[in-house]
Amino acid sequence: MIATGGSVDLLVERPVDLVVLDCDGRTVDGLALGRRILSQGQPALVLVSKRDDEVERVIALDMGADDFLVRPFSLRELAARVRAVQRRRRMMPESIGADVRHVRGWTIDLTRREISDPSGEVVRLTRGEFDLLAAIVQAGGRAVTREYLLEVVSKRADAVSDRTVVTLISRLRRKLDRGTGELDLIRTEPGVGYRITAD
Repeated sequence: MIATGGSVDLLVERPVDLVVLDCDGRTVDGLALGRRILSQGQPALVLVSKRDDEVERVIALDMGADDFLVRPFSLRELAARVRAVQRRRRMMPESIGADVRHVRGWTIDLTRREISDPSGEVVRLTRGEFDLLAAIVQAGGRAVTREYLLEVVSKRADAVSDRTVVTLISRLRRKLDRGTGELDLIRTEPGVGYRITAD
């Protein structure tokens, strides 16, 4: 459990796979501390709070937290949530191993989690946006279902929905357009989901 700002510095010396962070500390901004934790090699992050605040949940998940629990909850539920996060993490690293993809002039580095436009300029994506893009790119042109993409970005059952995927896809398309007319780089497959277009 990380409770103080100074504790984050230990992550440099002792990297961890997962952090459970209590957002209700009186002297520390929980969300700001969460951002610092995610900057240390992107460990999995589970936030807990006594405040059932939708805005706080959305901000936390959008910045890259893996889950957000509102007290009261049992240790059994917390353990189950941690196991679910770890399962998702075990699935992701291997799928985005040392791998660079090139699509219509774009360079997508799945190891460094970077995407560069045809001119070589890096386009900044949120963690959720990149996770979604990586899942679509790794399908190799095959359609990826909305249900699978929802699982990829799902952090908390009552904080995400099918609209979450639609919103992230919309953001991705805007960022990948960059005035080049590349809005169809990610193509919608009606009734199925999305796929990357190689030509």
